[in-house]
Amino acid sequence: MHTLLLVYLFAAAPQATMPDPARVGWEAIQRGDGEKAASAFRAQLAANPEDARALTGAALAAHLTGRDDQALSYAKHAVRVEPGTAYGHYVLGQLAYAQGDLDLAIKSYERVVALSPGSPSIYQQLQAWKKEAALHESYTTRPTARFNVMFEGASQQAIATRVSNALEAAYARIGRSLSYPPETVTAILYTGQQFHDITRSPSWAAGAYDGRIRLPVRGALTAPAELDRVVTHEYVHAVIQQLYPRIPGWLNEGLATYFEPGDHAWLIARLRAAGGMIPLAQLTESFQTGDGGDALVAYAESYVGARLLAERLGPNLPVFLQYLSGGTAIDQALLLFNISVADVEREWTRRSAR
Repeated sequence: MHTLLLVYLFAAAPQATMPDPARVGWEAIQRGDGEKAASAFRAQLAANPEDARALTGAALAAHLTGRDDQALSYAKHAVRVEPGTAYGHYVLGQLAYAQGDLDLAIKSYERVVALSPGSPSIYQQLQAWKKEAALHESYTTRPTARFNVMFEGASQQAIATRVSNALEAAYARIGRSLSYPPETVTAILYTGQQFHDITRSPSWAAGAYDGRIRLPVRGALTAPAELDRVVTHEYVHAVIQQLYPRIPGWLNEGLATYFEPGDHAWLIARLRAAGGMIPLAQLTESFQTGDGGDALVAYAESYVGARLLAERLGPNLPVFLQYLSGGTAIDQALLLFNISVADVEREWTRRSAR
């Protein structure tokens, strides 16, 4: 499961009433067009490198295009230039949390509350982050060259070892198909209740990724293969977020399912039993449900589509994902590899129904 908080950033973004090129940049942010926004804000900053609003816009644009280190740098610069901007601290808090800097996220939101009190949602988020920070103070961290695994004491040590091994195996296997993430990936182990409290995931969720892999692990070693499956699924989300952050949500979930170890025949059977496919325009939204059965159909349909694309594209899959993440429509991206979207749709339907 993959969750982003960009909707909150965009909803609170300044209205596009300022002169060009800043107006062009904010309009592009509202549309989710990171590349166009980045170009507009670069032009604005070339004229005025200390424009705090343009720096904040550049931070959002960098985040949209998967350049999170650059996004954080822009956001920090913005609040240095204009420390009294509540929106700047708000954006910095969100980006810091997405990068795993919980301390900075909390400090940023404390500034938002001080500068612009009265927002229950901001205050509630701040309290939730403080609760998470207090919980993590008691955790042990096992770092490697590529991963950090955080867990609570000796009782979870064996599970942490299994998670570390699963991550290393996923890194080697999936890297050959999707490439390798440039940044360290963090996985955090929780009890079931802790997982629910922090992620607010639906009851059917077996894991979550929001910049960190979060796993509920009660009884995990009684079903080690299931633990490996969930770890691999969430690791794929981490790879996609770092390398191809703007691909469609259904394809993100489909690839995460496709690369899971094990047999997916049961998943195909569940899709065929559903008696019909979810329209592609509604497929990504179908994961946002509290009904585990409905979600399973969405996962199954996305898996079939992702598998079909992976088979058709072969070693060109990473290049195709780069095109999608860069804003190329899926039909146009497929044509670049001489693949007809109509043929893909027919085969997708056939595999889902036969």
